[in-house]
Amino acid sequence: MKRITFFLSLLLLVVAACNDEKGIEMDIVETGCANGWDDYYEGTGDYKHAVTAYLEDNNIAVYSINKVTYDTGPFCLACFCSTGNLIVIRINEKDVDVAEKLGFQLVVNDQNNIPFED
Repeated sequence: MKRITFFLSLLLLVVAACNDEKGIEMDIVETGCANGWDDYYEGTGDYKHAVTAYLEDNNIAVYSINKVTYDTGPFCLACFCSTGNLIVIRINEKDVDVAEKLGFQLVVNDQNNIPFED
């Protein structure tokens, strides 16, 4: 019985450790063609690869990258216009200052930085 309790406790510890998300979450508004990572697509169209390469070239270690849609349009076609998406990254806390210089903003209390329309 002690062995079963030990193994169940160990399993619970492993599961809890896997759910522990590390790093700091930040986001940035994706634009039509004025993103820092646009030159990193290399013909793949894979935004995760492009953003990761861009951040790593700026000495930022990336834990995860996701795209969150906050608006479905219609949108203007200028490069500086939003696509209605946020790029959300999870990075090491020591890299926050560099990411802020690249335009990323901290996500506070799980609330993304969705831009307001005037």
